[in-house]
Amino acid sequence: MIQHVARRWGDASDETNEAFGGPLVEDFSHAMRMSLAPGPALDEQNKRMAERALLDIDTLVSSSGSKTDGSKIMLLDWARHVVTQASSCGVYGNEHPFLDPEVEQAFWAWHSHLSAHISGLDFDIFGRGYAARQKVFDAHAKYCSDIPSDTSLLFTERWRVLLEAGISEADSIKQQATLPIGMLSNTVPTFHWTIWELYSREDLLAEVRAELKAHAIIEQEDGFALNIAALKTDCSLLLSVFQETQRIRHIHAAIRKVMSDTLLDGKYLLRKGNYLQMPGSSIHSNTELWGPSATDFDPYRFVNQGAHASGVKKRGRDFLAWGAPPHLCPARQFAATEILILVALLVMRVDLRPVRGTWEKSPALDFNDPVTVLNPKTDVQVNVNVREKWAGDWKLHMSPSTCRVPLASG
Repeated sequence: MIQHVARRWGDASDETNEAFGGPLVEDFSHAMRMSLAPGPALDEQNKRMAERALLDIDTLVSSSGSKTDGSKIMLLDWARHVVTQASSCGVYGNEHPFLDPEVEQAFWAWHSHLSAHISGLDFDIFGRGYAARQKVFDAHAKYCSDIPSDTSLLFTERWRVLLEAGISEADSIKQQATLPIGMLSNTVPTFHWTIWELYSREDLLAEVRAELKAHAIIEQEDGFALNIAALKTDCSLLLSVFQETQRIRHIHAAIRKVMSDTLLDGKYLLRKGNYLQMPGSSIHSNTELWGPSATDFDPYRFVNQGAHASGVKKRGRDFLAWGAPPHLCPARQFAATEILILVALLVMRVDLRPVRGTWEKSPALDFNDPVTVLNPKTDVQVNVNVREKWAGDWKLHMSPSTCRVPLASG
């Protein structure tokens, strides 16, 4: 699959494509796992990400507070922008390619054609997706001509592995330009739907705000500070809402190769060399695993890490939002920390309400994107109003990444 992605999305040459069929894949994967593991490198990446997240929430509050009736945003579009900027500051450094609005727009234009490109079918008949991709490639070429000193270990390790494998600099740049696909594609819709699930339930929103106030917000003379360590470990309801959003909206099917003839349940023979798909949505809606409320959104489902409200024991291997063990998304701590920071800052500082008055219960979904959490088919405009009690200056109290988010998947 990685070889296919390198060719279809990264425009790999024949030589590069052949290299991705060999040991380069394991070296590449190992470099990403190690560079995203808790430690000083992830601390630096988290710090840049969090500071940019705070800046964009500050901007939203400032633009809303300057108007008597608040401001209006398109929710998905805004979520894409803030996640793009925060993630890119973390991964590329503060002077990243997506500071240019045209490059940011080009990435999302390319993203809308990813399914067509990966299929190999000529759906991009006017070449608009490829033109947008070229703009992202060009921006990365400029970035890689003088890589900033504050770039992440993730970026530099990928770069090192590619060059040491004999990949040309031109092809290495293109492969690096595919990094934002993994960095942004699933974080954006997960952030969007976490906001949606919270703000559409006023009682739950009030509970989460009370939890944050009690455990993660520090009141200071000139404003407030968000304690990131407490946010990660002491705000179990917010974390539960986030993970339940993932569980209920996850659509990805994990794929595993059958290594030897295997008989499942006494009647299904899987032959060696074939591939098995494990559909996440079916597993996440299985009542034997998740209890009678398996298909319902239960914001408290993950609060008690030992059992569901139904009494059915919850096991990490049943939660597939980050992949199927032992192969889990290496960036899960970074992405989870980012979403928790953004949601915490947002819910404490502003009220959101759809311009049309109510939050739709089951919005239509866009099945075009190759993502694990689907985007809404239609964006929604929301009113943004500042919560005056929380309108002071905000700061962040960062913590070492050894303080992990206690995700159900590990």
